[in-house]
Amino acid sequence: MTTLAIDLTSTEYRLNPWPLYARLRDESPVHHVPGGAADGTDFYVLSRYDDVALALKDKKLFSSQIRRDDYMNLPMLVNRDAPEHTRLRHMANRAFNARLVRTLGDWVQTLVDDLMTEVLSHDRVEFVEAFTTMLPLRVVGGMLGIPLDRKKDLRRWSQAVMDSFAVAAGMDPDEAPGFFEDLMEFGNYMGDLAAERKGKPNQEDILGELVVQHEAGDLTRDELVTMAWSFVAAGHETTMNLLGGGFHMLLSDPELAKRMLAAPERSGDFAEEYLRLNSPTQWLLRRAKEDVELHKSVIPEGALVHVLLGAANRDPRHFPDPDTFDLDRPNRGDHMAFGAGPHFCPGAALSRLLADRAFHAYYDHLDRFSLDPGAPAQYRTRQGSYGIARMDVLVTPTTGDK
Repeated sequence: MTTLAIDLTSTEYRLNPWPLYARLRDESPVHHVPGGAADGTDFYVLSRYDDVALALKDKKLFSSQIRRDDYMNLPMLVNRDAPEHTRLRHMANRAFNARLVRTLGDWVQTLVDDLMTEVLSHDRVEFVEAFTTMLPLRVVGGMLGIPLDRKKDLRRWSQAVMDSFAVAAGMDPDEAPGFFEDLMEFGNYMGDLAAERKGKPNQEDILGELVVQHEAGDLTRDELVTMAWSFVAAGHETTMNLLGGGFHMLLSDPELAKRMLAAPERSGDFAEEYLRLNSPTQWLLRRAKEDVELHKSVIPEGALVHVLLGAANRDPRHFPDPDTFDLDRPNRGDHMAFGAGPHFCPGAALSRLLADRAFHAYYDHLDRFSLDPGAPAQYRTRQGSYGIARMDVLVTPTTGDK
């Protein structure tokens, strides 16, 4: 038997982790990787559904504050425990709540329609750039008050946020040159935008709510800035990969496309099963707060733990026939693509809204799209992220189109 090893730098692991996940679940559900991080420190890996759920939900055994004594110890939701996390999460929920998301429907629909009209005006388009990246960026950017002429900067800043999570997990910072400078640039920009809002009427968007809380003394400037980073990550990464991967699946599977065209009201089921099968965020991080014994192995106090969402969501102990897309799977909603427990993704409701509107737009024009057979889809190779990076699509003109 070959040695069971995890190499975070391996492109093969990033593009096709599923075989390794299966071996981890079966052979080493608590897997120790000596010196596996870029700085030479050890980490442990959890891959089974029940163990992943435990790590995400049990606040007594596992901490979310991954970095404590270095430049990456940022006051972000993902890097804090209670009571500080409880306070920050309360502030986040006030700024980005279900009521706000419910009011966004018409605006989101306008953005979807505008982007789809632009896509359909070409005979060939790179769909990730034109639609699946642009839609969540426009939505999140708009909610943070970032003007459209800064969309290229927002894309760069968004990548810097995601790279910061990967570096915190042990990725070599050299793989993301300039990420911290971009992160600081984003922070300074958001600080300037917030300063411009002070003393003015609340515009009822996310930035407006954060400014209100800052003026009331409930959020520091640094917390306001890192809250903006959190919203970019929550509203962008998962949605982008869901929209692109779902579209690719519809174009690749005529029978599935036919079924969805006949029952578009099942778009929510489609999205949840896609998220289970192809978790856009493949892992989250925790630290053991005390020695934790699982499966006759001990994770020592203070150890870094990679919590594999992508492996848990394909665990046959919880999801029968887990590698198959099953629209009728009764427990598809049990997936942890948005995390679980106190750190459940605050952007989940927005992601689901965007997916619903986007998929309905896909159905309306699906007969005009086809994948370019000469340019297969390219997948992302950034650590911890799974999704399509480039997808060339051919567009058939309708009668009367030039």
